[in-house]
Amino acid sequence: MATNAYGNGTTTATAGANTITHYYDRAGLKAATEVNIYGQWADRKSMPTKMGKTFKISKFLNIYDRTTDHPDFATLGYLSSRSYDELLANITDTTGNGAGLTEGAGATNKVKLQKVTFEASFARYGEMMDYTDEVELWSEDAMQVRYREALGALANRRQEDLIQLDMLSTTNVLYAGGGTENTMGELVEAADGSDDDIYRVSYNLIRKAARKLVRNRAEKNTSIVTGSTKIDTRTINKAFYAIVGPEVKYDLESLTRGTDDYVFIPAFKYAGASNLAEGEVGAMHDVRFIESESALVYRGKGTEVPKDYAGELSFTGAASGDDGTRGHFDVFPILFPTKGSFATVGLRGHGKIKFNSASPAKVSNENPYGTLGFFSYNFFYAGIILNETTLLKVNVLASR
Repeated sequence: MATNAYGNGTTTATAGANTITHYYDRAGLKAATEVNIYGQWADRKSMPTKMGKTFKISKFLNIYDRTTDHPDFATLGYLSSRSYDELLANITDTTGNGAGLTEGAGATNKVKLQKVTFEASFARYGEMMDYTDEVELWSEDAMQVRYREALGALANRRQEDLIQLDMLSTTNVLYAGGGTENTMGELVEAADGSDDDIYRVSYNLIRKAARKLVRNRAEKNTSIVTGSTKIDTRTINKAFYAIVGPEVKYDLESLTRGTDDYVFIPAFKYAGASNLAEGEVGAMHDVRFIESESALVYRGKGTEVPKDYAGELSFTGAASGDDGTRGHFDVFPILFPTKGSFATVGLRGHGKIKFNSASPAKVSNENPYGTLGFFSYNFFYAGIILNETTLLKVNVLASR
């Protein structure tokens, strides 16, 4: 008669192998991928091992376009709003600077193809926690799972923050109020807040952002939402996505066109007819908005607030005081991560994240009494802006 046997808990056991360790790891991996606000917009690239730590990717530029250092590119993009007279003169030019040819033309009208290369280097990140054997002896909770979940959630946050930091490094920037990096808020002169709207997010600012992306040949993230048979559903145009923090979302919800025509459409008004992105909260014009609780803020990077400022805009420091001692406005970036503008790079054959652990029972020189254990995670990360002209950042001031 067969006898049930435990053996050493491997596949030789009658009841099958123990799986609790794998269960622990699954809990950590699940936590490590729980939030994907920024990562959902990143393309995925991979690089083999034993090829160095630098990933490189190249592309050819179109010959006919304005170059990115052309004086008109910043406002007009590659081809938009070209002058009729200038194009006519150029395309018929026969001096070698256009496309026109004379009879018996020789080697003239030469053009060149330009290739550009982008690169990113891998960096390693990780954190750990240690614990004593008495945690396992006396705790009423399944601490093996809790430790892995906590570290997995922390790793998830680190990866999201790394992607956000890389995206924010784009030099393609639009400023509310016509400001620049160092002048955000300089036109807010009234202490009562009556000038606040100059730098807040607005319907026209979002339209300008969408226009800039179109001129730069950015590809929209979604197709048109035609609505559904449900009552009070809305049609949403083919759109770009934008990531905003809760402060900017607060201002978006109150925007009107005219006196009472609210232009922000909450996501629940079209959710039944569309697949919502993670964190999607609403739409306006040709943009659908993602809310991120972890959206970064340039604290105190705006200009000095007016003396005794009592408006609604967020600032860091004191509202009153003599010149030089008052606070400065906080600047809030809105990110437009369009298709193909950004990518993360993984090592081929390596997982997204690796967990390590050692039981307190493992005796060593560092753990001579068998009382200390640890858990850790680590991962490699590299992020690369593939097309800076289509990764747009819009800086605004926002209500506190």
